[in-house]
Amino acid sequence: MSEKKSSGSIYRIMDFARVVELFNTNELYFASPSEWDDPYEKRGIPLNGGGVFAQCWCQLAASDAMWRIYSQHGMGVRISTFPTKLEEQVTAGVMNDGLKWRGGPVAYLPQFKLDEECRALAGRLRQDSKAKHAVEMLYMKREAFQHESEWRATIYHPVKQGRRGGNGIKVRVDAHDLVNRILLDPRAPDALIDAFKFYFEKKLKFKGRVGRSVLYRSPDPIDFDDEEDV
Repeated sequence: MSEKKSSGSIYRIMDFARVVELFNTNELYFASPSEWDDPYEKRGIPLNGGGVFAQCWCQLAASDAMWRIYSQHGMGVRISTFPTKLEEQVTAGVMNDGLKWRGGPVAYLPQFKLDEECRALAGRLRQDSKAKHAVEMLYMKREAFQHESEWRATIYHPVKQGRRGGNGIKVRVDAHDLVNRILLDPRAPDALIDAFKFYFEKKLKFKGRVGRSVLYRSPDPIDFDDEEDV
């Protein structure tokens, strides 16, 4: 198997340059769902001029699919944190602005069930257009996406709307406190791994562990000549 459940941590694979930007700016970017590929995640309903913004994490500690999707040309970097730490940092950055937060795992449903939930949600929003109802749809996805094992963070902004074209929001965090560990693409060449490790450890002064994913590390050979006594 190429996937392994995490032990409480959540993970996000980003391009090297984006991770460096996180440490240099101490800002997390939350995108409008209108920027995403899945059309089911673009069915959000505006709330009195406000908008919902989200960020996707993964609950799998090791996933071949996620490395192949999100790490182009071996330039991907996996950061990890704990959900409680992410919530603590993000809520500290948004509460003073009157924004609302929700974080949790995504449920993967059959197509017909997802359609039922969407219709029910639309009905609830017609009766009560609260932010908690508006973000519910972002915590349900079709079974075709269950390889993501997603944990999602969302923010409701009572004024700012998300529009196609990259109109997200940035939240102030302490990147060195937020990120527990950095893992590099298991397919990356040794020279690239050495360069990335040097940059994170010496340039950015990251104190956590930096290493290459062992997903593709060769196992110890099996000695077929080592017979047991019978």
